[in-house]
Amino acid sequence: MRARAVYLIAAALIVASWLANYGYYRYYRLPEPGFLRHYIETTYTPSVAFDLLYVANKDDKRKPISATAEGLEALRFYPVQVHQELRRQTIYALRGYFDENRMQERQEGEPLRLNALKVQYSDGSVREENVGEIIAYRPAWPPDKTKEPPVRFSYGRGSSDNSGSAAVTAVRPATLSGVSSAWLEKLGGAFRYEIKANDTHGMPQQPSSATVPLEMDTGQMLSLDYRFQLKEAADVLSVYNVQLREHFTEPDGNQYDYIVFANYTPYPTDAQMRAYVREMRGREE
Repeated sequence: MRARAVYLIAAALIVASWLANYGYYRYYRLPEPGFLRHYIETTYTPSVAFDLLYVANKDDKRKPISATAEGLEALRFYPVQVHQELRRQTIYALRGYFDENRMQERQEGEPLRLNALKVQYSDGSVREENVGEIIAYRPAWPPDKTKEPPVRFSYGRGSSDNSGSAAVTAVRPATLSGVSSAWLEKLGGAFRYEIKANDTHGMPQQPSSATVPLEMDTGQMLSLDYRFQLKEAADVLSVYNVQLREHFTEPDGNQYDYIVFANYTPYPTDAQMRAYVREMRGREE
């Protein structure tokens, strides 16, 4: 009788341990590693780079090392880096850039829209992976350097609170007719920006906020302040590269776009990562 009781107790302990391990597995482990969802605007020129974030369980050995995309032959990647260490997952960053030595002469083309890239991994495998949405603008290459833009860079800054600012100064008269980005409609109220203008002596106008169209005189400074306000769980772990295009028109009709880069890169808490794991596990079921 005593031996039977010991057996039952041991069996109960084994089952309890199994259930605890199963609970741990469901609650904390990703069903498989993968890329976060990206919403990227990029320009097919050597001066522009973007990051792809890949999340894996800590004991996963395989890491992405490179990726290719049809139509972006000059796309290359720096060695993968650790973006963030969490208790049970690691987020890696794969930074892509366009190699100037591989750029070929071309006329301006329609933007290239991508959802998947062919990814090479450290174990030698190659897989087509969905990374979200990438829009690659393809201006003519090489650029026409004979056209001097009507505005020049004055300053730019970014902050850890997901806000930033960039300013330009007019080198000759031009009118700002608007600001656009492919992601403004999707972001909605989760992204705010404000245009501010100074007079030609650098003194703020009253009020400082400006509306478009805005006529700028030579020497006048214009700044664009932005802030991401992502609150939804699905967005907090998304990656956003927003290109805010300021559209300028000169008195002779020439048009020029100045780009302000506004990026949101997630640094999730362990609680946010657990929620992400639960979401991924729910998709698997």
